[in-house]
Amino acid sequence: MGACELCGAEGVSTKMARASQSLLECCNGCIGSMGLIVQQVVRTTVSAPAEPRSHVSGKGITGVDIMTKDEVELANDFHSRIRNAREHRGLSQEDLAREMNEKIGVIQKAENGIRPTDSLLNKFAKTLDVRLFMEAVPHSHTMVASESDRQMTISDAKNQIEENPKKNTSKKKGRKIGVSRSGARSRR
Repeated sequence: MGACELCGAEGVSTKMARASQSLLECCNGCIGSMGLIVQQVVRTTVSAPAEPRSHVSGKGITGVDIMTKDEVELANDFHSRIRNAREHRGLSQEDLAREMNEKIGVIQKAENGIRPTDSLLNKFAKTLDVRLFMEAVPHSHTMVASESDRQMTISDAKNQIEENPKKNTSKKKGRKIGVSRSGARSRR
């Protein structure tokens, strides 16, 4: 999608066309109304050497793309794994903090589900001999199926939604704070 160099329309499909003695990017409307001749332009593309997909360059800091998905991710129940491993070894929070050379608050926060740094998580895993990271599972894939053997279409999905409408739960209307039941006060 581009912008027409004749009429200025933006976000339209354009083609190279000869207008008098110049080649311009023109939309289909201008080409049809002015009777322009479309030119075939051969564009050569030079491919850059293959770079790693997670490499970031340009403005800012060059380095690794933080948005790429890692192979492993922190388990959702890491806090209970830490607590269970500590209790299994018969350690109190104070004993574990002393053994790890950390403050007791760090142990308490981790066991309450506040995510510690990766280096601290590795320290927990090594000290308690527990596995806190697991293989990453993609969460964006959704499987849609129908009851028959034929493939499901968009129309089928639409009909399925219409058959199972969401129930509206009405909220109980209550008084607004600071408003009396009798209404506004009147001057006497």
